[in-house]
Parts: sequence; structure tokens; C-alpha cells
Amino acid sequence: MRIWIFPTTPVSKMLFHVPGAAIDGGFTSGAVRIMSPEPGGRGFLEMELAMRPGEWESPVASWLMSMGNGEVFRVRLAPTPQVCGARSRTGVPWQPDVLWSGDVPWQGDVAAVFAANALEGVTTVRVTTGASLQRGHVIGHGGTTHIIKDVEGDTLTISPPLRRNVTAGDMALVRPFFTGTISNIAEIRATYDRSNNGMIQLGKIILMETITDE
Repeated sequence: MRIWIFPTTPVSKMLFHVPGAAIDGGFTSGAVRIMSPEPGGRGFLEMELAMRPGEWESPVASWLMSMGNGEVFRVRLAPTPQVCGARSRTGVPWQPDVLWSGDVPWQGDVAAVFAANALEGVTTVRVTTGASLQRGHVIGHGGTTHIIKDVEGDTLTISPPLRRNVTAGDMALVRPFFTGTISNIAEIRATYDRSNNGMIQLGKIILMETITDE
């Protein structure tokens, strides 16, 4: 299976979340609905691209809309409050219209390392880091992103569960990669307008996590 690298283009909004899953347990005699949560669930990445003024010269939006038939993308998360260290050392956040590829130095980058082995499917990992990881931050392993649900010392509770085994010493990415497919391609196509001098403003792109062997 080929994994496509998501185009390097400015991002105005981005959010990673894990809705989870639940079993409907019915209603009590008092008409209270009971939902039993299931562990796991798939991760989702919602993003909005900045206005694209050069679609005539480089039809990135057009290419994206042709890739909505199950093609798998790998996206590096843009610096947002979910990303630990996304502010520079001067306290200035990244501007939303700045490219977030390796073409521009990221002053707030930090490094983290997994401190112990962990098996696929677990929801707790140990890390050593010079950064202050907190609840609500994201962390990554390979091409997978996880949200931090709780922090106790060097132990993190994460969601979704690990998608593959972790070996002590592996990099724990604080600006992780997300791997997934576009789940709302029809909505994106509806926003494509060639009549506006090539100024293309696509709607929200929603990617659903794809679990791969890579």
C-alpha cells in the first residue's frame, strides 16, 4: 500500500481527536440512556488549508480531490496548542500562514524518547523528555498520533492505544505524523470554484486514521 505525503501547503486550522466508541446499553426505567464506553477508537485529523492563490500554476487542491478514493496520506501535524513546544523560545506562536514543512526551522521543537518497552494495544507508555508534556498534548510513534489523556510522572495514558510495539529508546515524536484517508471528499469537491481567479478556499478536510504496517 502506497502512503502519499500530504502536500506542503499553509494550514490555517488543525485538530486531532479520538471520538472513541461506545455500546448502547438501552434506557433505565427513568428514561436515562446508558452508554458503555469501549477502549480504543480511531483517531481523526480535521484541518483547513489557508487560501490558495496559485491553483492555476500548481493545482494542489485539484490533486487532493482526485485522491479521495481511499488513498492513504501521511500528514505532519502543524504547530497548534496540541503540540508541545509549538511556541518559540520568545513565546511567539507560529503564524497560521507559515509553511510547516522542513523548509522552515521550527524554533520550539523538542525531543522525547520512550523510556521502556510497550506492547501494541496498551494505553500507557513511559517517556523521558526535556519538555513539559501535559494532558491535551499529542505524541507520536512512527506514523501514528496519540492524544495524552493523563500524566503521572514519566507515565502517559494515551488514546488511541499503541498501533505497534515500542522499544525503549524509540523516538516519541512531540510533533507527530498522522496517517489516514480523507473521509469527506464530497464536501471538499463542493467548495472548489475555478471562477475566482484561482483563489481556492477548500472546506474542512477530515482524515480518518488508517492503521498500517509502516
